[in-house]
Amino acid sequence: MALRAYERGLLAMQRRAFEEAREQLALAGPDDRALLLLGQLASAGHGEQVDPVRARELYERAAELGSAEAAHNLGVLYATGRGVAEDQAAALRWYQRSAELGYGPARRMVGLMYATGQGAPVDQDAAERHWRMAAAAGEAQALHDLGALFAYHRVNLPEAASWYLEAAKAGIEAAERELALLAPKLRLLASVDPRARTMLGVIRAFHLGDPAGGVKLLAVSAEGGDPVAQRTLGYLVQHGVGTAKDDVRANALYQAAAEQGDAFAAFNLGVLSGGSDEAVHWLRQAADAGVVEAYSRLGDRLSERDLDEEALRWYVRGAEAGDKGSMFAAACWYRDGFGGPVDLVQALRWYLAMLNVDSGDGIHEAHAIVPRMTTDEIHEAGRLSGRLLEADLFVQREGRPSAASD
Repeated sequence: MALRAYERGLLAMQRRAFEEAREQLALAGPDDRALLLLGQLASAGHGEQVDPVRARELYERAAELGSAEAAHNLGVLYATGRGVAEDQAAALRWYQRSAELGYGPARRMVGLMYATGQGAPVDQDAAERHWRMAAAAGEAQALHDLGALFAYHRVNLPEAASWYLEAAKAGIEAAERELALLAPKLRLLASVDPRARTMLGVIRAFHLGDPAGGVKLLAVSAEGGDPVAQRTLGYLVQHGVGTAKDDVRANALYQAAAEQGDAFAAFNLGVLSGGSDEAVHWLRQAADAGVVEAYSRLGDRLSERDLDEEALRWYVRGAEAGDKGSMFAAACWYRDGFGGPVDLVQALRWYLAMLNVDSGDGIHEAHAIVPRMTTDEIHEAGRLSGRLLEADLFVQREGRPSAASD
């Protein structure tokens, strides 16, 4: 199937051929993706004068056709008064529309506007609800927002610490500073609040350079049956951080936490269990709970037992979640016909998708299979992976007509 006008316009944009991009996108007609890109070109002024008014008009047309990102961009324009009179209530409406269409950054902005009283009265309950949904959708900044909500407004310090720890794990630098500020406050609560003691133990062990102090606090909470403390202490014991290394004790701690439903403890227990049937049990528990790191490991254990169809399903699930190892495994299995028939489109899709997680490890394998694929198959893999430009480059390297000649 020849590339559509929208896709030719997208390729032209990626090549920074902006005039060609505008021509092709205009040919796409009432396509929300094309209108979004045209709006972005007008907003940025690539190859033309910056025109926020035209950008707004294009975004409105795209949003009417269901573009979540265009609705979000309209929220930004109304919030900042760019190309339109500033109107915080209108900004909130567009952010809400974008969130309803599934755009995570907009969900986070809705929470922020309710928290600060922009476009609507302050509503902390609404802010929390939207930030929780944004965090579940992968918006790391919403984790920090929730930490701040519980630290400074709801004054639930253990809950604040829990969210800040998640934010720090996601790479939000400001969360590290907040954890350092929380530590002395948690210390005052630690003797009477078991969760505060656990959170302080985690902070001291991993963020304040005091693993031995963290071990002492976590040991008390673990003895009291706190699964987070059991799992965290198990990790420190397993690796000999702040205490003596002891795999047997680590295994017991992980098991105690896993039996209470702690998915990450189940994952760690599955790793410690090697290739045993017990490993499959614990990795399946972790994978069923959504621990991404468990997907490829479970696939490996299932493959060892010749359960190839189920193994491939877990590799694909991991690939869809952005796990690099799962992407590579899924691509190779589709290439070789393990767990199902050979499917070179899916193989190339996942080799190319690895570029989305800053890995070029699949490109050599991709080079090896594209000679066996049609131009349409290569472009379809590009569509599915979101790497249409790289797919078209493969077409050109094979000496075939590229998208420009469609």
